[in-house]
Amino acid sequence: MKYSKYIFFVIIILSGVFYSCTKKDKAALKEGSWVGVLEIDKNDKSQLLPFNFTVSKNEIVISNAEEKVVIKEISFSGDSVFMKLPVFKDEIRARIISGDSLIGEYLHFGSKSKYSFPFYAKSGKSDRFENAKITPAADISGRWETTVQPGDSDQYTIIGEFRQGGNYLTGTFLTPSGDYRFLQGAVSGDKVMLSCLDGAHSLLFKATISKEGTLENGTLVGGPSWKEKWRAVKNDRIELPDAEKQSAVKEGTGVIDFSAMDLNEKKINLSDEKYKDKAVIVQLMGSWCPNCMDETRFFTEIYDNYKPKGLEIIGLCFESNNYEESKIKIQRFVEQLGAKYDFLYAGEVGNKGVFQTLPFMKDFKGYPTTLYLDRKHKVMKVYTGFSGPGTGKHYEKQKADIINYIEKIIK
Repeated sequence: MKYSKYIFFVIIILSGVFYSCTKKDKAALKEGSWVGVLEIDKNDKSQLLPFNFTVSKNEIVISNAEEKVVIKEISFSGDSVFMKLPVFKDEIRARIISGDSLIGEYLHFGSKSKYSFPFYAKSGKSDRFENAKITPAADISGRWETTVQPGDSDQYTIIGEFRQGGNYLTGTFLTPSGDYRFLQGAVSGDKVMLSCLDGAHSLLFKATISKEGTLENGTLVGGPSWKEKWRAVKNDRIELPDAEKQSAVKEGTGVIDFSAMDLNEKKINLSDEKYKDKAVIVQLMGSWCPNCMDETRFFTEIYDNYKPKGLEIIGLCFESNNYEESKIKIQRFVEQLGAKYDFLYAGEVGNKGVFQTLPFMKDFKGYPTTLYLDRKHKVMKVYTGFSGPGTGKHYEKQKADIINYIEKIIK
């Protein structure tokens, strides 16, 4: 990629000139297609994460393959624009230059981490990866066994699924805790490039197609401290570990109970009258978790139908160790998704917080993990991960499986 035309933007960023509010009139953004870029590795200027977005009169829409991330919280001050991405807390703050260019920073707010990337954008652009138009060396559509950190003691396996049409590439990676949602990019010559920006993920994948048809020299950058290597081989039969054998409750666990704080600082117990004689789904989740967002959207879709039939759902949110700070994030998450069931603050993110709130848990592998309880509140199934809409047929199958199981536990 060649982004030399933007070098002067980077110089401005590094010199600390981010925003100017000297103009009396509000600046305007040119409507139409834009390409934005994040510099996600300060030590490697070649690690540029591009993403597409469109500007219209009332909103800005980021596109990741089939996904549309609609930004409506937009404000202006002088010649600067401030955009709050939906559901999560991430923001873009930038100076508008002549209406057709932006320069500023992208701010990420995770469960514990907070950091920013230099950001710039140009209107009238549509190619996500500039100049990625060389005839592809191969069509990599299909299912790939992907080894992350190959050769290291902590190496692990995920699954890549790609769909290619000419240079255009979309897909995702499936992992035991969920998926990397909607990825979009290109195959140019022997180079593979994919990226995603959705308010929780800022992901850049790169790899080289070898003469043998494998994907080699893969890199994944997801933040200042999230940098991994990977390689992949085509394998249509590769499967993830059984999602029902990752997290688990202790042997002999019968009827369970737990308590957590609601968003009005009231202690809520599973044994409360509201849940008595009800089948209950318990989400171990976080307002910072994109796979939890996908699961919450699905549960929200079906809740009105199954609540009258004897189902309740509780979202146990593991956040920071600060209740007031966490409450604000949870409220934003719930309101923007239109979720109607109960969400409780369950403590600090991590295994320690899970085992403190749920002492009957034996193993915990990641968020989201979902407990399915019968009407007496005995744990019938523990399921780790959620394959969201970016996984296509896997998402549709998982929805059908969940609905079938709900029918079982409410009876």
